[in-house]
Amino acid sequence: MYMENALENFEISISSATCLKSNNTIFSNINYILTSGELLLVMGPNGCGKTTFIKSICGIQKLEEGAIKLNNVDISHGDSQHLGNFLYIGHKNSLNDSLTVFENLEYLCALDRSIQNDIKSEIKRTLSFFGIENYKNYLVSKLSEGNKKKTSLTRLLLTNKKVWLLDEPLSYLDDNGAKQVLKLLNNHLKVGGIIIASSHIDFSASIDNSKVFYMDNSAWSKYYFIKNSKIIFVI
Repeated sequence: MYMENALENFEISISSATCLKSNNTIFSNINYILTSGELLLVMGPNGCGKTTFIKSICGIQKLEEGAIKLNNVDISHGDSQHLGNFLYIGHKNSLNDSLTVFENLEYLCALDRSIQNDIKSEIKRTLSFFGIENYKNYLVSKLSEGNKKKTSLTRLLLTNKKVWLLDEPLSYLDDNGAKQVLKLLNNHLKVGGIIIASSHIDFSASIDNSKVFYMDNSAWSKYYFIKNSKIIFVI
């Protein structure tokens, strides 16, 4: 179950991060520090490297140069102990289509050692939060794209992970589903969590203490900070 108690302070530092794919530069010389209670929203056109950047934070995508550190510990090469603090939810459906909604979540919970409560009751509660409790026995293959997304995002309520990495978290969601997700994001920040998200939708106005970066031509092209629902700094 997601905890509302304050989380340990964390800092993610990105220094000179450069990534190549098939000898093509996806992003280069990215430098940034993100601390507890902050959200970094990465935006930009399709193919600019948003998803690759998100994956590089948790070691799914390797860097060509540079380093990513969590509390001064280099995690660029896949330090499993510290990467246990991360939850990554990708844009594409990563659920098993041949299992039911409930079976998928049971399996994912079994893999997450941070979940210590009664799994079955917690799954029921989280499905109810997103209004999809009536679909718990449906095969994932029979769900709409919106309900597949909601099923994946229930993990935000089930885990105690401190750093959330979310690729297009609002895609396929209806207005109510998007509001529920934004509520979860704000709650996670309030207790000291860190969120890095990529999106083609600028939802920063709904998140206090957020920082928006635009990726263009493999680098940050501009950014602005949101504080108390107001833009306070632009480059």
